[in-house]
Amino acid sequence: MAELTILYNNRAQEGLHPGWGFAAHIRTEGAVVMLDGGADKMVLEHNAEAMACNLDAVTALAISHAHCDHMGAVSSIFHKGLHLYVPPVLAKRYADVEEDGITLTAVKRPTEIVPGVRSIGQLGRRTPEQALLVDGETGPVLITGCAHPGIARMVRRAIELAERPLALVLGGFHLLGMNDNELRRTIDELTRLDIDRIAPCHCTGDDAIAAFRDAYGDRFVAVEAGSRLSI
Repeated sequence: MAELTILYNNRAQEGLHPGWGFAAHIRTEGAVVMLDGGADKMVLEHNAEAMACNLDAVTALAISHAHCDHMGAVSSIFHKGLHLYVPPVLAKRYADVEEDGITLTAVKRPTEIVPGVRSIGQLGRRTPEQALLVDGETGPVLITGCAHPGIARMVRRAIELAERPLALVLGGFHLLGMNDNELRRTIDELTRLDIDRIAPCHCTGDDAIAAFRDAYGDRFVAVEAGSRLSI
């Protein structure tokens, strides 16, 4: 079983700070992995301390894509021995981290990060992005930063890799401002992909999140900074 904690999101539980961005902390039996770090170091560090998530204990950090609301605070996670996984477009930007004892890997294809956690590989051209696929107790879990290449496309890639339907899809779905017809088509497409539970947040948009809540009923999972799930 893995434990997933949201450390950075637009909405936050009492005692935590909200911020436009996303960061997920994933604790497996043998490692700690993070996807993204949010935008503001003070927000990330406050929330990590409040949730007892030691950033110096993170084994590996994956940056989903090259936007500041996902990578602005990642230096708070940097420490000697960290393994950093980035889309190739960010490889040059972070090349210097190897001088500080950080291992840098440019991820283009599906890549194991630690046992039970892998990148689905880079998708998209305009905004290349990766997401994480975690082996959960009840099935595979996909965690997305913003899903710029399309949330349905990323889910399909994850299903191909997992070779089974997903137990949970969580993260930013990049649906903010989408019109009603496009939103309905996206929800219908995801419904056909037989996802068990869904947890949209960050750049999904309030209207889209409400539509997912209506469509999924008790299979909808509300998440914010401070949410902690056993997966």
